[in-house]
Amino acid sequence: MQHNQAPSGDMSAEQVIATAKALITARSSAAAAQRAIEERRWRIFFLITLMILVIALLAAPAPTLEQKFILVLSGVCAQQHNLFVGGVQLPLCARDTGMYLSLLTTLSVMLLRGRGKAGGLPPWHLLATLVGLVLVMAVDGVNSTINEIGMTPWYEPRNDLRAATGMGAGIGLAVLLMLLFNRSLRRDVDETLPVLGQWRELGMIILINAVLLTAVLLDIGFLARPLALLDLVGVGGTLFITALTTIAVLMNYDGTITHLTHLARPATFALILTGAFLAGMAWLRATILGG
Repeated sequence: MQHNQAPSGDMSAEQVIATAKALITARSSAAAAQRAIEERRWRIFFLITLMILVIALLAAPAPTLEQKFILVLSGVCAQQHNLFVGGVQLPLCARDTGMYLSLLTTLSVMLLRGRGKAGGLPPWHLLATLVGLVLVMAVDGVNSTINEIGMTPWYEPRNDLRAATGMGAGIGLAVLLMLLFNRSLRRDVDETLPVLGQWRELGMIILINAVLLTAVLLDIGFLARPLALLDLVGVGGTLFITALTTIAVLMNYDGTITHLTHLARPATFALILTGAFLAGMAWLRATILGG
C-alpha cells in the first residue's frame, strides 16, 4: 500500500501554501505596524503645526484678539459692510459672516445626524432648494453692487439681508464640501446615503441660523468673541478641507480612508498651506493698501 508523503526534509504542497500565507500575514502585520507608527508621528507633527499657527495668530501685530482675527482674514474678505456685536467688529463682511456661520452649522447638523460617511446627493427637491438659496444670495450681491457703483438698486441693501442670504448659500457650500471629501477620500463612503436627506434637517439648520442671526442683530455683547472666532474657524476650515482633499488625492489617499487619523500626513501639509495662504494674502493686501 502506497502513501503520498513528501520525502524527509521536503514540504508538502499544503505546507508550502501555509508557509506562504504565514509569511504574507507577517509582512502585512509588519507593514500595518509601520504605518501606525508613521501615522502617530504625523499626528504629533500636525498638533505641533497647529500650536505654531495658534501662537503666530496670538503674536499678530494687532492690539486685541478681535483685531488679530480681522488682520488674519483681511486678505480673503474685503471687510466692507461688517457686522458689529457689542461694539466689536466681526472680521468678515455681513454676507461672509452669514455664509461661514451657516457652513459650520450645516456641517455640525449633518455629522450629528449620522451623515459623516454619506456620499449621495440630496433629494431633488432639497437640491433645488439649495440652488435657489445660492441664487438668492447672488441676486442680493448684484443688488448691492448696483448700489455701490452709483446706480439705483432694486431695493435698499442692508446688512441683515446680506447675512441672511449668505447663510442660505453656506448650507450649499457645506453640502458640497462634505460630498467632495467623502467621495474623494473615504473607502467606506455610502453613496446611497444623501448628505442632506430630509426637510427636517434643513429646517434644523435654518432654525439655528435664524437664532444666530437674531443674536447678532440684537447686539448681544458677550457673543462678540465667539462669533469672531467662528468666522475665523469657518474660513480657515473651508480652506483646510479644500487643501486636504486636494493634497490627499495627489498623495494617492483617494478611496482609502476609513478613519480621519489616517489623514494626519496630508492634513499637516494642508494646515501649513492654509496658514501660509492666509498670511500671504493678508501681507499682500497690506502691501497693496500701504498699511
